[in-house]
Amino acid sequence: MNSPINQYLKSLSRYHGIYHEGEAPTISEFEDLYIKLRKKEDRLYNDEEVKLLPKLKKHPRSLEWQMREASAQRVHNYFKNFDEKCILDLGCGNGWFTNILAQNGNLFLFGLDVNLKELRQAARVFHSSKICFLYGDVFSLKIPQQSFDFVTLNASLQYFPDFDLLINRLNYLLKPDGEIHIIDTPFYRDKEIQDARNRTVEYYSKSDFREMGKFYFHHSFEILATYTHDYLYKPSPLQKVRKIFLKPESPFPWVKISKI
Repeated sequence: MNSPINQYLKSLSRYHGIYHEGEAPTISEFEDLYIKLRKKEDRLYNDEEVKLLPKLKKHPRSLEWQMREASAQRVHNYFKNFDEKCILDLGCGNGWFTNILAQNGNLFLFGLDVNLKELRQAARVFHSSKICFLYGDVFSLKIPQQSFDFVTLNASLQYFPDFDLLINRLNYLLKPDGEIHIIDTPFYRDKEIQDARNRTVEYYSKSDFREMGKFYFHHSFEILATYTHDYLYKPSPLQKVRKIFLKPESPFPWVKISKI
């Protein structure tokens, strides 16, 4: 493991297997709402189910996990080409994707989230000398500059309000030639964003979680144009046909942003 991040870890405290700065973490308003919503949506899983992810069968969310399994396999194959690298999995939740990436060669994974309940589950379920789970806000943690070779955001970008601010922060944390990978995350054309916001408000209102709307954000394809980026996966225009006749694929792109 590289020296700066190793020294940083030594300075942290541990709480139920989770590394953190300062006092023991507590549940925030966002986490309280998020966990209650996920429970209502059948997106909270017991430890045995989390161990199996993304292979989840005979469950209300099985079809969704088939799509996420295909995405995870693509990313897993990509990282087979690297060794002795350090990856920050930002918004890691229960750690299933962090664990998938850690199965690649000699890679070191850091799962970071502000979701205490799922982080505790991640630390409980996935034991590996190659994985550390961290609690905290990526903007306020004192993580050393150039600590990571890669950052992954798997279905987590939508919880960050300012795209440019986030990318600037991640560039600070990335080594030269580092990469940011955004997976299973919706992007919209500028002209589509207001309609998407309206649908989000309607969904949360119908679910009796209207307050969650202030924590969910919509990002545009146009903003990507200001960064050096590539699409490593684009959904097929035949998605609806695939869903009927073939194994379903993610309707969202996989975007790689190269460090400036």
